[in-house]
Amino acid sequence: MFYLNKSVELNAEILQKMINKFRVEVEPKLRKYKNYYDGKQNILNKAYKDASKPCNKTVINYCKNIVDSYCGYLATPGCISYHSNQEIEDIMDILRYNDHQAEDADFLLDALVYGVGAELMYLDSRSQVRFRTINPTQCFGIYDDSLTGDLLYFVRIYKVSDWDESDLYSVDVYDDFFIKHYTMHGTNGALHFVNQDMHYFSQCPANIFYLPDEKSIFDCVIGLQDSANELISAEIDDYSAFCDAYLVLQGVDADNDDIASMKENRVLILPEGATANWLTKAAQDAQVENILKRIHDSIYRIAQCPDFSSETFVGGVSSGIAIKYRLTGMETRAGKIEAEMKKALQRRIEIICGIASLKLGEAVFRDVQIDFKRNIPEDVNSTVNLINALKGTVSDATLLSQLDFIPDVNAELEALQEQKAANMELYGFTAPTTGDDELEEE
Repeated sequence: MFYLNKSVELNAEILQKMINKFRVEVEPKLRKYKNYYDGKQNILNKAYKDASKPCNKTVINYCKNIVDSYCGYLATPGCISYHSNQEIEDIMDILRYNDHQAEDADFLLDALVYGVGAELMYLDSRSQVRFRTINPTQCFGIYDDSLTGDLLYFVRIYKVSDWDESDLYSVDVYDDFFIKHYTMHGTNGALHFVNQDMHYFSQCPANIFYLPDEKSIFDCVIGLQDSANELISAEIDDYSAFCDAYLVLQGVDADNDDIASMKENRVLILPEGATANWLTKAAQDAQVENILKRIHDSIYRIAQCPDFSSETFVGGVSSGIAIKYRLTGMETRAGKIEAEMKKALQRRIEIICGIASLKLGEAVFRDVQIDFKRNIPEDVNSTVNLINALKGTVSDATLLSQLDFIPDVNAELEALQEQKAANMELYGFTAPTTGDDELEEE
């Protein structure tokens, strides 16, 4: 995270220093996180001086499993919803136009992998508001160094073309009103100002949110991840090299060619008095298995992410309440992530309200509620029993709101009233007439 006093102009010199610092201090860390998520981990650099020795490089990718578990828990399509007491159909149209469910999931995924997620807003060729995630290795935000910590600038760095040998890069700097365009040769070349355009959002059109300490969700278990890879790879190496036994030939004068021939033909030609037997290796399978289990359990415990496929998690679970108790640690960490992401999504709504139309002002975007629903099995029976117990004590609208499969409570109440009226007419239970209408007609 970069800071600058709002009274100081972000000139080319300061921008150049920030880009250089980003390339040296921040980008390598972000690329390491992405590599670990993709399975490109330290074990792949393993090598032995003896080229004939087996050198297995096995990756058990806990990092990806942890990220995907948190992303599915928080941002599965339908788990993030927007609602308000005011009319927000214009906002929802823009969100749907941008396929916000997929975009929200990508936004969170980047934050879980890199420790930071970034989103840029723009107007397309039809003057529609759009927003797209930007790879965190290609951008950074600059914040006011006061207590407000407002986002002053958003810097995006990207290669002009991946299909030629040119090393030309573009640097776009977004502030509250303009986009300044620079070019540079190489990742740390000198900046050259090109031009600037207006963006019409009236504030820096970017949303950024960070995980605590700007670290990946799996940063705390990278050491254990390496240990698991090294242990299982070494065990496979031992098995490949020795197959748990050596063949011992006594009283045999044989060179490498003789041994190779015996091995190929699966026949031992021994002189008189010679013997052959197996020297078995003492197996350490139980010890290795115990160490791997301890590492496995430690990874999930430290990451505060249950192993959803383990018998420990699913065994004996009989209700959604039981699952919630087992997710207490994950929920604690997820709550902090949700709070940071919600601020970024709220800023997105604020920017949309500022440009979508004149009628969408501060009062509208501040009233929009963003709800996160956890992606876990629901205990519907317990909810229904609770609703039945509260009948007559709590309003029907409140009771119906407890059922997640009812998206619009008011519409459901209206439909229920219409159904009751139709049933009354069907069975002839209509309101009695007094006869006054008939007398008036006469």
